[in-house]
Amino acid sequence: MSVRRAVPFRFTVLAALVLVFATACAGPQESTRTVQLETLNLSEVTGTAVLTDLGDGTTRVTVEVEPGEYPDMPAHIHPGTCAELVPQPTYPLANVVDGSSETEIDASLEDLFAGDFALNLHASSNDWGTYTACADLIE
Repeated sequence: MSVRRAVPFRFTVLAALVLVFATACAGPQESTRTVQLETLNLSEVTGTAVLTDLGDGTTRVTVEVEPGEYPDMPAHIHPGTCAELVPQPTYPLANVVDGSSETEIDASLEDLFAGDFALNLHASSNDWGTYTACADLIE
């Protein structure tokens, strides 16, 4: 009778070990959110920003736009909203060159969407005052 109990117990332990190993090998699940960039100041710049949680409090921000006549646009994540943007950025992003950029920042996706933040693009490094596109980071 003790032999019958040992087999199911061994199987249970083996199954649990396989499950733990499979979960560890799979790694963290990436979570992604996409926001639509809205045109500002008649720039005709449109597109999206894809924010991907990489784990450990890091997020990849990928911006893809139709740049129109703006081939090199500085990009940032600012406190506030597109309607009431705080001028000092919290997270600088790589310039959007010929319509795209990719940056990893030290902020979790959860934190970026928990507070009032907006992602915006500027006309150029010489024209910081003209915003070409913006998206509020909201749930």
